[in-house]
Amino acid sequence: MTDPKDPVFRMDPSTFRVQDPPRAEHAEVPGETDAVPDAPEGDASESAAPVAPRPRKARRPIRWADLIVSIVLILLLAGVAVTASVFGAFLSFASDSCGATGCNFAVMSTGIWFAVLSPWVVFLVALAGTIVMIVLRRIAFWIPLTAFVLIVALWLVGAVLVWAGT
Repeated sequence: MTDPKDPVFRMDPSTFRVQDPPRAEHAEVPGETDAVPDAPEGDASESAAPVAPRPRKARRPIRWADLIVSIVLILLLAGVAVTASVFGAFLSFASDSCGATGCNFAVMSTGIWFAVLSPWVVFLVALAGTIVMIVLRRIAFWIPLTAFVLIVALWLVGAVLVWAGT
């Protein structure tokens, strides 16, 4: 009978050798996995030990659902920006009731331009942020959703400015 503490397989430690990856013959520039040894101070024959290659960083997988949802939300956000700009232009009709009472047209103009232009600024920032997050393979769908809320809030700020000027 054998002792249960004896290993089942016995292998010589010299069989556990780390081999260098095969290199392409036409490659002149070291790749990402090639290690660059440090230059020793003394003779080159002193550093006979092989240098292990650097491991490649594992890239994150592409999240297809996030990519598709982000693209659809960016397209919807473009529609929201157009709609908010058109409604911002309609805020100019608030000056119809001014008549002889006199309204503060500077405040109203500021509110109208704010309601017309701020959706496009938010859209462009959200588009750039979403593209960066997709390229970095991070979750990106939350950026267009946040931008939608921000567009509505900024449009309401513009509408309050127009209302304050009447």
